[in-house]
Amino acid sequence: MFSFCSTIGSQESRSAKSYSGEAPAFIEGLYINTKTIRDKKFWNVLFTTMQERGMNAAVLDIQPHAPTKEQVDDLKGRGIYPIARVVNFEGGLIEKSPSPTLMLSIQKAIRTACLAGFKEIQLDYIRYADGGTNFSMSYEKRYESILSIISDHKEKTKEVCGSDVIWSADIFGRVPFIANDVIGQKVEPFSENLNGLYPMLYPSHFYGLTKRVADPYGTIKDGLDLTVERAKPGTRAIAWIQGFKMMIGPSRLSYQDYIKVQMLGAKDSKGHGFIVWNAGNDYADTLDAYEDYKKEKDQDRSKQTNP
Repeated sequence: MFSFCSTIGSQESRSAKSYSGEAPAFIEGLYINTKTIRDKKFWNVLFTTMQERGMNAAVLDIQPHAPTKEQVDDLKGRGIYPIARVVNFEGGLIEKSPSPTLMLSIQKAIRTACLAGFKEIQLDYIRYADGGTNFSMSYEKRYESILSIISDHKEKTKEVCGSDVIWSADIFGRVPFIANDVIGQKVEPFSENLNGLYPMLYPSHFYGLTKRVADPYGTIKDGLDLTVERAKPGTRAIAWIQGFKMMIGPSRLSYQDYIKVQMLGAKDSKGHGFIVWNAGNDYADTLDAYEDYKKEKDQDRSKQTNP
């Protein structure tokens, strides 16, 4: 069983993967919140454990307290690919366009991330509100509006971020499964303007869809497959998977197995990895699930090598 206490040690005594500066071919990582970023002891313990277990990526909050360049360099030294999560419109836009002040604030956060050494900017809440807006607008106009915001971010930050930064976005988990969405997200146009898409495929969030809620493996696999099939060739698709206990009962799985089968769903898909979301960064069960996932992954590889 995973124990944080057993992982404390000097970085020099641990074997570190070399950091190439490129995104891993298949991402296996965790979400990191501001509290973890500000807690040096927990930061070291958590990332030591991730490093020892073989995880290779982390999505880190940039607002309200960004990690320092030293922290980003620490991750790179551990062989962990850092991704900057930049919140745009929490809860979604309710007006047609964001205020200039808000745009300036978001773009300041993007510049901060680039100066800290991040090479991937992941735009979160880059959408209209799901619960209704103060205007009427066609699907196409909504897509165009959100994409124009993304273009503005790129243009206004290019002097700091350069031309080689990777731009990605979080999208609702339902977006790969449906033709159009009022929130202004669609796989096809987004993939024309972004390098990567991160569908939030938490099974518990497929409200009213019993099969999706009860089948964490299939929900992740299907969501990634559809994202890749609909996206521009070369677009990376990485799943946000569920590392929290909401609505896991219908799956008839233990919490640990529930997380594990989502990881396996990502592995067996056409996609490019997974990031586990737990808002409080309580990852004990996730890290144990990851160990089980690796064992099954190795067994599958062995069967393929020795049929």
